[in-house]
Amino acid sequence: MTKPSTAAAVALNLACALILSITLAHADPAKANWDEPWKASDKALVVDAYEFNPIDWAALTSDKRIAGFINKASDGLPPDWKCSGDSSSEDYKLCKNRWWKYTVTKELYQTRRQMAKMKGLLWGAYHLGRPGNPREQADHFVDFADPQPDDLLALDIEDRGDEWMSLSDAEIFANQVKIRTGRYPVLYTNGSTAKYISEHKADLPLLSRLPIWYARYRDDITDKFPTDTWPTYALWQFSSMHNCTDRSCPYRVKGAKNDIDVNVSTYNVADLRKAWPFDKLIDAKPDETDPAALVASVAASTKTDVAKAATVEVARAETAGKPAAANAAGEPMLAAYGPAEHHPTLDPLKMLTGLAREEHDGAVPSAAEAQAGHALRTAASASPAKPVPSTLSGEAVRSVQAHVGDLSQAISVAARDLDRMLANRTEAATRAKREADRKAEQRSRILKVIAAAEAEKEANALPMPARVLSQLGTHTSERGPRVISDGNDDQSQFAALDRNSRRIAGAFAATR
Repeated sequence: MTKPSTAAAVALNLACALILSITLAHADPAKANWDEPWKASDKALVVDAYEFNPIDWAALTSDKRIAGFINKASDGLPPDWKCSGDSSSEDYKLCKNRWWKYTVTKELYQTRRQMAKMKGLLWGAYHLGRPGNPREQADHFVDFADPQPDDLLALDIEDRGDEWMSLSDAEIFANQVKIRTGRYPVLYTNGSTAKYISEHKADLPLLSRLPIWYARYRDDITDKFPTDTWPTYALWQFSSMHNCTDRSCPYRVKGAKNDIDVNVSTYNVADLRKAWPFDKLIDAKPDETDPAALVASVAASTKTDVAKAATVEVARAETAGKPAAANAAGEPMLAAYGPAEHHPTLDPLKMLTGLAREEHDGAVPSAAEAQAGHALRTAASASPAKPVPSTLSGEAVRSVQAHVGDLSQAISVAARDLDRMLANRTEAATRAKREADRKAEQRSRILKVIAAAEAEKEANALPMPARVLSQLGTHTSERGPRVISDGNDDQSQFAALDRNSRRIAGAFAATR
């Protein structure tokens, strides 16, 4: 028979276990992403390996939480294709060693990918970014990895030191991968570099939007992960040779040694398969100083004030000749946030008068413009005594607004016609003389240029540019005539130099 004290202890333990289970069930799911998420049985894991990590595939895939495998592909620029120099020198031996490692690594990469996919694992590849041409490195990575549409691609920026690719080059690398594959890579980096990118995202607009593969070897990254830039991580590398030893390890992978890297996802296995290969950019957060963002966040009370002010304006517009009293409180609100049509009055006569007083270039209107201007003048003369209302009705306002573009064009044409009518003959003659003098002066400058070019040509000067050759007469060279000839004399061609089509044609002909 169980003693009462023992029974009480058992009951107390059961109660504590129940309370703990309820607490965990209602825990904040976001918090679970930052504090040892690998301990949650529903979180998917992904292994990433160096070239020569030994793998027991049967043992590794016996852990059903391991859903993916990411393999190192390329490292910096490709090695030299040909080694030169003394075969006994250290440089020659090093060159041969690099080439041997490259060929063996590529063969191993292809074998691992086939094995991983046969075992039902998601596959990914990463490039270790080094100093050097970033576009050439991106091409090397794509050629090496030979990515399939469902393969994850990643750029590994270990840190911001001289040993690694710069962040500005990393953006070029990512763009080149996009050009080659149609998608951007994931960014792998450590905590300090991620923090730096987040703080300088205005200067690094692409890196700050790549999905992040976060490397941080600590149990809890609450308030450490830069959520201002990335809402969460694509993967978090929480275990590696740096914090996994024979004595302690955050997570031991079956079939691998302690030096293999392990990553946790925010998803379970099924959802990770849907999100893989993380080929979508992170949505950019709006700038808090952007005026558009500020207007978009108008409070509900402000919207109510604008609605009230708009109602007053509509009533005022529909009361012809009896404008409503101004709403002192609503006018500023309506001007700042209200629709553009809250000013219903339009005075075409005032617009015509203002435009007529401006100085115009005297350009001849097109046939369509002349027809529109004639129609406007005819309509105006048909009812000369009809007054123009100072305030239009609401229906008239809506009708005018529907044809603002046509009205503006008609006003422009009518203004030019009115300008020509108002201008007296003396002013017209003066304007014509100024135009004639301008053309004569231009022709004179062109003739001077031609004369100077001829002098330089006779003096065996350097070859003249096409724009000068196009102004010369019908001279010939071993390649044929320099300009297109119409059969007339040189002087007639000079008189036609103001024709752009002839000058352009001559320039092309001179460069044959």
